[in-house]
Amino acid sequence: ERRLYEIARKHCGNQKRWHINLENLKQKTGSATPLKSFRLNIRNIIKENNTPFYSIELSPDDLVVFRPKSKKKEIEREIILPEWSEEQAREIARDKGWDYHVLRSNWMRFAQAEMSKGNSPKNPGAAFVSYCKKAQDLRT
Repeated sequence: ERRLYEIARKHCGNQKRWHINLENLKQKTGSATPLKSFRLNIRNIIKENNTPFYSIELSPDDLVVFRPKSKKKEIEREIILPEWSEEQAREIARDKGWDYHVLRSNWMRFAQAEMSKGNSPKNPGAAFVSYCKKAQDLRT
């Protein structure tokens, strides 16, 4: 499994997919098992789905396809702002004559973009208030 991951990382990287013939993959891994046993091992690895960052598929014509695993779950995670942070942001917006909903929308767009890069806010409420304060400093 480790060798498959190393091969996937080298050849697939961030491409949408990378494929290789089963026999060529067997040679790349350095496996000494017969092709039939190697195929069974690959099927078991696919079934367990423990290979980090890559999913593996085996077609009926012995073509092994590697794809990066989707980060959809992380991206789709909803950001929930606590009430206290929304109240503080409303105060900042009210003091400066801004539209709170525009401020919140801008921060949500920023936070979603950061999450898609793998930078999820540890404390969304504090991050939102901090963003509002910085926006306040930039506007004055």
